[in-house]
Amino acid sequence: MQTSNIQKIEDFVVSKKIVTFNELQEYIGNTSRMTLIRRLRELSYLSSYSHTGKYYTLGSIPEFSEEGLWSYNFVYFSRFDTLINTCHIFVNKSESGYSVKELQDILHVDVKLSLLELQKRGKLHREKCRGEYVYFNKLFPRRKQQLIIRHSQNEATVLNIGKLSSQYITDELKAAIILFYSILDEKQRRLYAGLESLKIGHGGDNLISQFLKTDPETVSQGRKELISGHFEKDRVRKQGAGRPEIKKNAGNN
Repeated sequence: MQTSNIQKIEDFVVSKKIVTFNELQEYIGNTSRMTLIRRLRELSYLSSYSHTGKYYTLGSIPEFSEEGLWSYNFVYFSRFDTLINTCHIFVNKSESGYSVKELQDILHVDVKLSLLELQKRGKLHREKCRGEYVYFNKLFPRRKQQLIIRHSQNEATVLNIGKLSSQYITDELKAAIILFYSILDEKQRRLYAGLESLKIGHGGDNLISQFLKTDPETVSQGRKELISGHFEKDRVRKQGAGRPEIKKNAGNN
């Protein structure tokens, strides 16, 4: 009987992709709430982080995005389970922290209470940036990186191609930037492109790749290397480069 019920539950959820508890209880019939919850646990279920966790699916059903999110009929699920866990992980892994609005735009639900709760628990750091609260990683080394990038984004203007009008980026300036870019070696180009992408923020990889006529993956790689610090920090100027040593004439005083 138990095996039969588990199979019925699995077949029902797979056929509908997402279900409410009431729909499931009505379909299965005379089964207590606790028994049904136990059966769902055996099937590794997930509850939605939207709609106050009203919807259920099975772990094998979602095709999660790179960020770990999946939606069906405007119901949202996360690989990280609950909304508060999802907020915590997203802020910790973010390049420059998140304001409430920024994270809401990504998760499509109100995140204010979850972020406040995480800050009260000491799980996240909160700081005011340009008039709004931004949430950052609690650990100082990572938070320092996030703050540097956040301030860089706030102050950046030169290469914000998608947001600035042409009067700010003249043809002469574009030519100068491209000339400068052309004299860099491969690694320097990648890191420079990544830096300018970080200044722009969301969508920066594509904008910079179009401007510098390079692959978005190259820009993305440079950006990730800068954030992680995982690149060889050798000197930009190779040994022997630069101005030659001036030898004094023995006959001069």
